[in-house]
Amino acid sequence: MSERAAVSKVQVIDEVGRDDDGAALLDRLYRRHHRAVYQLALRYGLGNEAWAEDVVQDVFLILLDRLPTLEDTGQLDGWLYRVTTNRCLRKLRRDAFLNRPLVRWLLARDGAAETSPEQQVFARRDLERARSALAALPARERVVVGMCHLDGKSQREVCEILGLSKGYVSKLLARAIARLEEALDD
Repeated sequence: MSERAAVSKVQVIDEVGRDDDGAALLDRLYRRHHRAVYQLALRYGLGNEAWAEDVVQDVFLILLDRLPTLEDTGQLDGWLYRVTTNRCLRKLRRDAFLNRPLVRWLLARDGAAETSPEQQVFARRDLERARSALAALPARERVVVGMCHLDGKSQREVCEILGLSKGYVSKLLARAIARLEEALDD
């Protein structure tokens, strides 16, 4: 652990009281900051308590990973606010994508599980059509769709990973969605 990280951890320990193991420290931080993180997530989640608890869990898992490297623990409230907001926005984008009719259809998220043999045949045929439509996309479009909508990466992250401009990634994504909708509407 670097000297800076050690000093940072000492500051966190001083801030919350005692020098314990990481789990006890995290527990104290959780008790101290849970309500604020939860309330913020609840606002973004429009009152959906389960949604907000999922975000809270994600935020505190990130805190557990980053605690030794936090430089200014006096700003922990601000750091938690920023991380919570980012997690909420990412979750909202992913939820919006997953609620698109095309995606629900592709993922078979609409309705009950198929039980009859006829429904299973139709579901397999639809899935094959979806796979064919995805396979027909140009390689870059297929990669961008996968990274943004299946892996949950932001367009900025995709830009950095692929070394492309944000405008080009946005253009590739729009083209791919249009092609998929067209292919599956036939």
